[in-house]
Parts: sequence; structure tokens; C-alpha cells
Amino acid sequence: MPDQERECGVRITDVRTMRLHGPDPHGMGGKPRTWTLRLVRIDTDVGVYGLGEVADFPGVEEVVVRAREWLVGRSPEATNLFVRTMLYGGLPPYQPQMSPTATVTGPVVWAVSGLEMALCDLVGKLHDLPVYDLLGGRLRDRVRVYLDRSGVADPTDDASWQRLAERTVSEGFRDLKFDAEWVAPELTGDPFNRNLRHEQVARIASRLRLVRDTVGPETEILLDCHMSYDVESAVRLADALAGLDLTWLEDPLPALDLLGLAEVRRRSGLPICAGETFVAEQFRQAIDLQGLDIVHPDVLFVGGLREARKVADLADLQAIPLALHNNGSALATIAAAHVAAASPNFLGLEYHFYDATWIGGVVRRDLPLFEDGAVPLTDAPGLGIELDESLCRDHLAPGESLF
Repeated sequence: MPDQERECGVRITDVRTMRLHGPDPHGMGGKPRTWTLRLVRIDTDVGVYGLGEVADFPGVEEVVVRAREWLVGRSPEATNLFVRTMLYGGLPPYQPQMSPTATVTGPVVWAVSGLEMALCDLVGKLHDLPVYDLLGGRLRDRVRVYLDRSGVADPTDDASWQRLAERTVSEGFRDLKFDAEWVAPELTGDPFNRNLRHEQVARIASRLRLVRDTVGPETEILLDCHMSYDVESAVRLADALAGLDLTWLEDPLPALDLLGLAEVRRRSGLPICAGETFVAEQFRQAIDLQGLDIVHPDVLFVGGLREARKVADLADLQAIPLALHNNGSALATIAAAHVAAASPNFLGLEYHFYDATWIGGVVRRDLPLFEDGAVPLTDAPGLGIELDESLCRDHLAPGESLF
């Protein structure tokens, strides 16, 4: 049995969460929405704590409560044992024998992802090391960002597409992403089948041509399909976009259709990027089936920072680049940037909430979140962040209290 207590005398004393909410003026399709976040704090008996973020999805808080029972009283350096126990279990007499839901996916891995993030922050602080050093060491000190712009509120207004593209580039970002299903939504016929009609494909291509003409050939344009289409529609869309020099076509098919993904990759001329909800084993399967040109894990969904690094190294062994999907706040963004800094095959890190300034301000550090289209990193211990308590207090969800 591993001796998880031998590394240091520090013990975990508490695990707490805090739910925040507030406006996002530019959500999917450029439409306003309310967004919620759930942050995590792991406390110790020496006063040092770690911060993390979990997806505010159904079932996650229940798993955090169960994980707290395992963590309290243990060393924060038992991170590997914690992740292995919660996701996979072990053989008898070790208990538990499997994850709390007998599967790796779903609320268990979503909760573990944020808790592991907080443990990495905590261990880095205890040893006066930045998290990227816990992940193998920094290869870069600036992490390129691709900004998710989704769409515009009135997609029929050509000038809106041009203004959005111009603004994004003028503010220092040279990588921008749009959502295929929001480029020409007025032409969606039956919302329940996965078929793209020719007219809609043509309209998507023409509007993205406006964007390309606006930003020029040196800007990267990415297109997300949000797992929406069937194989034939995905191939037809890729063919129509072939002249726009897109960086990738993302998640064209339902998430678990790995054979279909491989077929789209074989038949289309665009690089295929997928995997935002995958765990490591699903990436292995997709790579084995030759379904990916770019792996796309999210540190909130894959199992945490070390699991994301595992996926990066698996892909790198086969010369497959890594991009990092990111559905989180500034906290998760900075955590993902530490993964990016330590991954040789890194391409870009996503950010969704550029216009929701409170989401980008939940944590503070010595540097701004973005500089010239990138996340700059420092050598501060842990994730190099502190909670902005005033901002978080202003955005507490009903019934919540500050850490």
C-alpha cells in the first residue's frame, strides 16, 4: 500500500465550494445570458490553502462532498492517490474498488478535475514552486489564447461579423473561434436532426468569408460544431470551407461517435479537433482510430492538470498537437496555462468570457490575465493567484457565502 502520509506533516482540514453568478453579455450566438461558476478551496492545518474550479454541473457538488471525506486528514501530496482512487479505485483489499459511480466519466471526473487543480495549487505553495514545475517544467512563459466569439446577435447583419472580427484583432488576439450552428441559425430547418442543408452550408461559408477578408490571412480562424452534425453534413461543411484556410473543424459529430469522427477526418480537407469532454482513455481510443488531428482536453473535464498532461504526452508521441478547451473563469484559464507551458505540442488555449469582465476577475495576480493575445506566466508558487474577495462577494449566488 502507498504511504500517502510520508511526504510532509501537513494535513488537509477542509474542502469548501462557493457558487458565483452574474451576466455574460456575449454568450452563445452573441446573446446575453447568466453564467455560474463554482470555485473550490482546500484548507490545511498550517494555514496554506489551494484554489480550484469545478464545472457547475448537476452532481458535481455531491461528489465534492464525498471527496471531502477522503481528503480531510490526509496529506495534500497524496494527489496522485486521490485521483486514482476517485476515478479508478484499486484491487482488494484496497477500497474503494471503483469510482463512486462505477464509471470514470460524468460528475466524478468533473469534481476530481477541480479538486486536483486546488491540490496542485496547494502543493506548489507548500514547496514554493509554480504548478508548471510540478507538471514537468516550463517550456514557454506566454501561452497563446484563442478567443471564442461564437457569433453575433443578428447573424444576418454582415457588418456585425466584420465589427466583431475587427474588435477582436484590434485588442491583440490573432486566433478567434466561431460556432457553426450560430453562424446561420435562421436557416436551421428541423432542430432535431443532424443534417445541414446546402443553403445553410453556403451561408456559413459566406459569412466566414467576411471574417477572413476582415482579419486577413495571418489570423487563425477556428470553427466549432458543438457535436451537432452527421458525417455527411460535416464533410459537406468542411468541403465548403476549404478555401478559408481554417485552423480546424471542432467536434463535428456527437461526442461518442469515434468511428464517424475518423471517417470525417479521412474524407475532409480540414484538420479535425475534438475531445473537450473526453477523459484520457477516450483520447487513446480516438487516436488509435485515427480520428484526431488535434487533441482538445479541458482541465475541468479530463480529470485535472496531470490528466491533461497525460493526454498531451500521449498525443505528442504521435506528433499530434494539443489545444486546450476551456469552459472556465480566470482561475481555470491560468491553471490550464500551466499545463500549456509544460506541454511541447501546445497550440492554443481557449477563453470564452472576454466580455464578462467579472469572470476574468475572480482571481488576482501580479500580471493581467491577457497580454497581446496570450496568458503571461510568472514564477510565483502554486497557480500564482489570490481570490478577489470583493468581486466574489458581489457575485455570490443566493444562499452562498464567501470562503
